[in-house]
Parts: sequence; structure tokens; C-alpha cells
Amino acid sequence: MGEESMKSLSWSRRDFLEGMGWSSLSGAASRFSFLAGPSKSAAQPRFAYVSSLGEAKREHGLHVFAIERGRWRKVQSIASERPAFLALHPNQQSLYVVNEIDSYRHLPSGSVESFAIDSGTGHLSLLSRQPLSLSATSPRHLAVTPDGSSIVVTAHGGGAYNLLPIASSGALERVSSIVKETGSSIHEEHQTSAHPQMVLFDPAGRMLAADLGSDRLSVFSLEGAQISATHRSSTRAGAGPRQIALHPDGQRLFVAHGLEASVSCHRYDAATGRIGEAISHTPVSVKAGAVMAMHPSGRFLYTGHQASNEGVTAWSISSGDLAPIHSTGRGTHGVHAMTISPEGSSMILAARDRDSVLCLELDPATGRIQSAAPVARIAAPVSVAMKYV
Repeated sequence: MGEESMKSLSWSRRDFLEGMGWSSLSGAASRFSFLAGPSKSAAQPRFAYVSSLGEAKREHGLHVFAIERGRWRKVQSIASERPAFLALHPNQQSLYVVNEIDSYRHLPSGSVESFAIDSGTGHLSLLSRQPLSLSATSPRHLAVTPDGSSIVVTAHGGGAYNLLPIASSGALERVSSIVKETGSSIHEEHQTSAHPQMVLFDPAGRMLAADLGSDRLSVFSLEGAQISATHRSSTRAGAGPRQIALHPDGQRLFVAHGLEASVSCHRYDAATGRIGEAISHTPVSVKAGAVMAMHPSGRFLYTGHQASNEGVTAWSISSGDLAPIHSTGRGTHGVHAMTISPEGSSMILAARDRDSVLCLELDPATGRIQSAAPVARIAAPVSVAMKYV
């Protein structure tokens, strides 16, 4: 980070270190060597894309950073209406954004945008903006199919999944398939109806999904331009499944619950596409809103919390059980997104409450968080996508 950018931060590196429990700048200096540039064996990101979702509408937007020897330099900021989540196309040439809105073009619908990425500068240019199906409001997550042919969007408000094909240019076409979910659970405020939260794809191309409103995990098949449900599995009543992560072995599915602040592990049959009952259930905080990320080695899991003063916790994975390794301090609270580099040596956090993007250095052998530092100052960052090629 350049000197000018460092001065714009409302809290210093010394403040951050003290909050993390590293009070000695000289003792911690070596821990920040990754800011000067990753090692030759590490994946080296070229650009970072960050969405911001501040209280004021003017604070909604997308921000592009060029990354040179670990230093983030903003090269573009463009408007986007309530950009809640970002995802890159597998070919790294397009970016997709869900707009967490309840009305688009005077109809009750959310929307999704596609942007072309300039390979040289990283700059974004709008390709398309498409409405979701009627009543598919407040979308919060999307995933691109492994073959790059489509995206699937979760609509929290409308309780639906939408499939949108991707044109050869990277632009989105209109919704081709809709799954409208039903169901409810015991939480009177958040579970009166279905609320899909997140989707991901297994190696066979099946879609796995978490529904906070109905306490349900689902498996869907995608054939052509259509989605169909093939399996359902219930979680503990009132848990509110919010995020999911498939273990690299393809046989365990970890679920972060949004209402009771816990993580459960379920057996997953990759051959049949069926989710089993939970084999473990681990409390991860005293408050709800758990966020998590799986280490690429499959040996560690990391959790953070949207509305908690607690920091990030590293967990070791043994079978389906989680054992805490250690936690960071107050400097990394209010986490809304976590993404780990492909080789597992660093993690990027969108810390909305700190108005900052943070980089944490990880020890791939032990899973411990060795150091942390702010790399960008943005009002209320909520999602980050990293372009490595």
C-alpha cells in the first residue's frame, strides 16, 4: 500500500497490531513481509474487485484494484445498485454482480449485472443487467456453473433460485429456469418462509444450496437451461443454514448457520448427490451471522462474524469435528466475506464495520493466522473477487 493510501486509513497499523494482540511493531515487522510481494511459489493476484454497500446510496459501487508486489492501488470505481456479491467467470474475463434490491424497472424483482474485464488494466465495462423473475427479490448470492454456461442466483426475499444463461460475450441472457421454494421453521422473525442464501457446485456439476428460512439443504441438477431438485436434507430446527463449503475430498459438507452461530458437518455422497445428517455440530460464536472459508488443503476452516466484536477463528478439521487453533483480536471483527488464495498462504477479508479490506497471512502447515494488515480503505465492503490470471 502506498504512503498516501496508508494516511487515508482511520486507524494505523500500530492500532491494528495492538488490536490483534501484536503490540510490538518491530517484533511483528517480519510478519508483514507478504505485503512487499508474495513468494515465487504463491499465486499472484493481478486485480481485486470489491463491492461496497454503505448506508448512503452514493456508497454503493464496485472498486477495482491493481495489485503490484502486494500493494493495492485503486484504478477504477463505478456505480452499482446495492452490489451484495461478486463472482468471476471461470475464464476470468467477466464479473457477475447481484443487486440486493426489491424493485427493478417498477416490478418486484432483484437484478444481476455482468461486466467485461479488460485484461490489461482490470477495468470493468457493463455488458448487461437482467431482472430476476417476479417476486425474486433481495438476491444475496450467485455462482457460475463450472462450465461457465450459466449463473444461479439465490433470492432471499422471494424464496427462489433463478438460472440465467451466459452468452459467448459474457453477457447474461434472461432467466431460463425458476425454482420457487416453500417451507418455514421455528424462528418467528426470520423463518416464516423459505430464504435461499447460497449455492455452490460439486465436481459433478450438481448444485448444492442452503436455505435459512426452511432449515434445509438441497441438491439440484442442471440439465440444459433448467434446474430441478433431486434431494432435500433438513438441518437442526432454528439453525438457519447460511453458508456452505464442500471439503476438497468431496465427501463432507460444512454448513455455517446464520441464526444460532454454529457450524455443522454433513456427510456428502458424491456418487449419488445426497446429503446425510450432521455428524458434528460446533458452536463458533456467542452471536449469529457466521461467515466461513475452507482452506484449500482441507485441513483448516476459518470463521468470522458479521455482527460480533470477536475476530477470525482458525479451526483444524479432523473427520467432521472442528477443534479451535486460535482466534484474532478486535481488529478483524465485522467480517462479511472471506476468500483464501489458491495456495492457502493468505486470506482477504471484507470488514464492513472497519470500512476496510484486510489481508491476513496464513501458515499453510499449521493453519495459524500469522499477521494481518489493511490493504484498502472502502466504505462498507461486503464482497471481494480476486483475479489471478
